[in-house]
Amino acid sequence: MHRSVIQSLLVTGALLAAALAVADEPPVRRYELPNLDTLELTLPAGWVDSIDIPPGGTPLTIEFRPAAGLPFEVYVTPQWSDPEAPRVVDADALRDAVQDAAERIRPQAVEETLDILRLQGESGVGFHFSATDRAPLPGEFPCMTQGGLQVGDLTLWFTILTSDGQEAVISEALGMIQSAVHRQTGQDRR
Repeated sequence: MHRSVIQSLLVTGALLAAALAVADEPPVRRYELPNLDTLELTLPAGWVDSIDIPPGGTPLTIEFRPAAGLPFEVYVTPQWSDPEAPRVVDADALRDAVQDAAERIRPQAVEETLDILRLQGESGVGFHFSATDRAPLPGEFPCMTQGGLQVGDLTLWFTILTSDGQEAVISEALGMIQSAVHRQTGQDRR
């Protein structure tokens, strides 16, 4: 009898530990795209999301903010390639597009040069840069990280807006983007 009680307690403890481990896992959110594919992102703890779907079939944008605490904003816009075009954007072309964005921002930035950094995702490569606004208006975020990452057949364009000292937010946002998964349903080809 004593042995069965101990075994029962061990099994109960193992189940409780497994349940707590699952409860601590960050939530995976699935976003249905206009072409009926899905994009999966793992939200960092304490983040909330909303979706902005502009009229006219233009790409949707997923917006992230903190549920509480210091404000920040993260925007992710998935863009899929034209069915008649090559399936995946070339890494050099993606880097060039991010470089062009950096050059447009540079005149307003504190930094003399904006370094383009490589970003390796689960299923593709990307690039990004960070800049500090030389003269932010009241209520604007002074720090911006922007770039693009190839995720399967999608390119995720992203902008991370923060205040000084929010490097952890930038790191969490980049981690969320790097772990993105594009799931093709094939429903858009029917």
